[in-house]
Amino acid sequence: MTWSALSPEHLTQIADLAGRCTARDGGEQEAWGDLLGRRHGLDMISVGVFGEDRLLAAGCVRLVRQDPVITGWVDPEHRGRGLGAELLDRLLELARGRGERVSVEMESLTPDADALFASRGLRQSFAEDVMRLDLHALPATAIPAGITVQPWAEDTRHLFFQAYQRSFADRPGFPGWSQQQWIDWTVDDDFRPHCSLVARRHDGDLLGFVTCAQGFLIQIGTLPARRGQGIGRMLALAALERLRAAGDTHVLLDINVNNPASAALFSGLGFTPIARRARYE
Repeated sequence: MTWSALSPEHLTQIADLAGRCTARDGGEQEAWGDLLGRRHGLDMISVGVFGEDRLLAAGCVRLVRQDPVITGWVDPEHRGRGLGAELLDRLLELARGRGERVSVEMESLTPDADALFASRGLRQSFAEDVMRLDLHALPATAIPAGITVQPWAEDTRHLFFQAYQRSFADRPGFPGWSQQQWIDWTVDDDFRPHCSLVARRHDGDLLGFVTCAQGFLIQIGTLPARRGQGIGRMLALAALERLRAAGDTHVLLDINVNNPASAALFSGLGFTPIARRARYE
């Protein structure tokens, strides 16, 4: 086995390795393509180990707000041989002195990885479950009398932001973004405005919102005073129906592990966990 620095020329091999890991560990096949694009550019420090011309493990260190962030993969067929530990130690050494706080991110957390990180003094600071639903069959839904839903548009964006603020202000780690910061975070090339909905009573009182991208529920929130009234379920089903009509065959979403109410909602709709995404510091 030979350890060496990696470059953008190795991107195809890194993508193949990431795909093998996702197939074994679960997670979003769609996610690692974007992840590789962000994490394996010229400004990254990447290392890997080859055996018989096959990439067996790879990882990188990148700077995020001046602090180093580590990620990596080990071929499922070559685990249990110390490759993960050696890869992590090499990446930690590369990260040394590059910032005040070192983080490790995982798209598909495994028990062995969790134990390895703990052995190096890394503490889990964030975790969310990735859940999936096939859209071949959805429960029937209807908008109750007295409630209006509107899609995302230039003249409704402010309503979405107000609903977002009031739905999530009581959640741990609420970022306190401005409207433009939240819109910039929400809207990208895959954003689907016609599938994103805000709900109000006919008197204008806000109830909740849902935002969507292609094959993905980005956020769904219900104002505290309206929780337990089926608003979140109604909005989720309405959005899922629109995503299916737009041609999506399945939908993914992320649920923070400290949000059991949302996990119960989506489990009740048929979503199943496929991976756990986590960050360690």
